[in-house]
Amino acid sequence: MKALVLKSVEQLEVMDVPKPELSAGQVLIKVSKCGVCGSDVRYFHGENPWAKQTLGRHIDNPPNIILGHELTGVVHEVFDESDAHLLGKRVGINTWITCGRCSFCRNGQENLCDYTKHLGHGQGWGKMDFYPGGMAEFCPAFASQVYELPENVTDEQATFFDPLIAAIHAVDVGGPKPLDKVAILGAGPIGLLIAQLVKVYGATRTFITDIAAENIAIAEKVGVDYPLNLSDGSKGLYDLVMEQTNSLGVDLAFNTVGTSASILESLKILKKGGTLVLMAAKEDELSFPSLLLSGERTIRTSSNAMYTDFPRAIELVSSEQIKVDPLITHRFKLSDAEKAFGVACNKSETGAVKVIIDCQL
Repeated sequence: MKALVLKSVEQLEVMDVPKPELSAGQVLIKVSKCGVCGSDVRYFHGENPWAKQTLGRHIDNPPNIILGHELTGVVHEVFDESDAHLLGKRVGINTWITCGRCSFCRNGQENLCDYTKHLGHGQGWGKMDFYPGGMAEFCPAFASQVYELPENVTDEQATFFDPLIAAIHAVDVGGPKPLDKVAILGAGPIGLLIAQLVKVYGATRTFITDIAAENIAIAEKVGVDYPLNLSDGSKGLYDLVMEQTNSLGVDLAFNTVGTSASILESLKILKKGGTLVLMAAKEDELSFPSLLLSGERTIRTSSNAMYTDFPRAIELVSSEQIKVDPLITHRFKLSDAEKAFGVACNKSETGAVKVIIDCQL
């Protein structure tokens, strides 16, 4: 079968690889579509975002990772007869599974499991010739983590379930309340999904920032109240937030950027008693005035997602409470997947927000 393989750092190739052989508890997916995630780009550059976010340390990536964890498709084969009812079903795919035995799993914190197996990440599988992922004609999946899709959810929309469950978990960590004012720093796919989710939870005013005009235009389309382009010389976030909140600040902020400057800005706009949820940290050390934590302000972090977030994601898209179609900016064939990465890696030049690969072309 054809697959996009990350052979080593910044060495990608669409190549023929063996079709995956199933083991107990697995089904084989004939992949329809797969999105390119920001973490795929980080793997391409030699980072390991899963290890950094979950384990708190860097782990070198193995060679020959088939990238892709935002996939959907049709169940083509099953290993266990008890899963035969899934054959031919169009499914959404939760692409990770945990050990179920560690203290985190047994205490309902599966998102923190050190032994997670994750498609497209090359982690938790032991030594393999090719590590499975969704940017391929076929991909194994965990039978317990596939969900039949509603008819009104398209294959392209189903590629957003993985970023959406990350957004759902982050919003749960933040704990928004009705009438909250919420700011999101970074209008990439996760930020744009969070901005919509907090509205579902009852937020009355939402702010979002970015330096890309394309992302800000999409923020307007999905209903953000105050999209702010930081590169056009207009009013800064602090001034806008204070103007619109009677100088109190926002109840809740989400930072998807991760730079020291953006984290400092996030803290400055927080209301007393407010919460900042960090989705990423790009620097090894952060520094900010401790007075910015006065007044019972809180910093929290968000890691991965929970099993129960996936059916919630399906319902949110199916009921059209979350719009994902406006986020799609580029589409490529699997045979052109290297070009797709070129576009995704150069967003400032290409205007890419979400790139989707058709894995049967």
